[in-house]
Amino acid sequence: VYDTIAEMLKVHKMVPDSELPARVEQLLTMSGLSMDIADRFPGEFSGGQRQRIGIARALALKPAFILADEPVSALDVTIQAQILNLMNEMKEKLGASILFITHDLGVINEMADEVAVMYCGQLVERASVREIFSAGKFSHPYTEGLMTSIPRLDTPKGEKLEPIPGTVPNPLYVPEGCRFAPRCKYCTKKCQESEPELHQV
Repeated sequence: VYDTIAEMLKVHKMVPDSELPARVEQLLTMSGLSMDIADRFPGEFSGGQRQRIGIARALALKPAFILADEPVSALDVTIQAQILNLMNEMKEKLGASILFITHDLGVINEMADEVAVMYCGQLVERASVREIFSAGKFSHPYTEGLMTSIPRLDTPKGEKLEPIPGTVPNPLYVPEGCRFAPRCKYCTKKCQESEPELHQV
């Protein structure tokens, strides 16, 4: 673990060799780990600990922007919460921006300020997390489908969730016009002929 974190510091000449141990310890501490684990191998750790090691590596170069692709998808809910809290702390302490890529709507609601909804590789809607999750203001039928398929505590007993019908098309053979048209309950002839542009609503 020590070598994994120290390598970037050496390559990018971030600190002199004499200061490497102190900087690695600082990064591990920031990530909720201790220097005691520095001489162990990543395979000896749990998934949550490995995510923390990954976060320590990501922070080594003091980035202004962090790209996190499904950073908590393989973790149980308790560990997910710990990692998300840690990332929020890092965002506040370092002033870094984080771009989260995830299919987990709970993570989006917890972490995001702005949400960009994508379908079949295309951006279909962009709004603040408050508008989409709290106010229920969304414009695209795919966003509506995502939001109405979330289980909620206030759902009346016996009421079924409304799934999005159909399946995601093969990315090699996307339909003409709007890519969501084959699954959309609002689909018209125009949707099948031309791809909709993004507009301010």
